[in-house]
Amino acid sequence: MGRIREFSCHSCGEVWQLQLGHGMNHAALENVLEVFSEDIQKRILEDTQEEQIPSFEFNYCPAVCGQCRRIVEIPSIYLHHSGRTYLGVCPSCNNQVEVFLEGKGSCPHCGSNCLLESDIGRWD
Repeated sequence: MGRIREFSCHSCGEVWQLQLGHGMNHAALENVLEVFSEDIQKRILEDTQEEQIPSFEFNYCPAVCGQCRRIVEIPSIYLHHSGRTYLGVCPSCNNQVEVFLEGKGSCPHCGSNCLLESDIGRWD
C-alpha cells in the first residue's frame, strides 16, 4: 500500500501532495512497464529477458524537477538480477529529475529550508 505525502513550504506557500510507494497492481512487471517511456520499457525487458519470473522493486518516489521547480512523483524500478535502477522523468515537462531525499531537501520553488513533510493518507 502506498502513502500520500504532503510537502509544504512555510516561506513561499507552495504545497505538493504526492502518491508515493506502490499499489497492489505494481506486483506484476507488465503493469509496472506501462508507467515508463518506450525506451525504458525496452531496456527493462532486455535486462529481465533471462528471468522466468523477474525480480524487481517498484515505487513512486519524490523527485525535484529543476525546470518546473516542483516536487513530483516519478516511477522507479530496481532490477535485482542486473542491479540496474531506472527512473521516470518529470510528468509535467518530461525533463530529467533528481530524486528528493525526504527530510533533507529545501523548497525547489524558493530555495528555503522551511519545507515541512507529513503523511496525510494511504492509496492502493
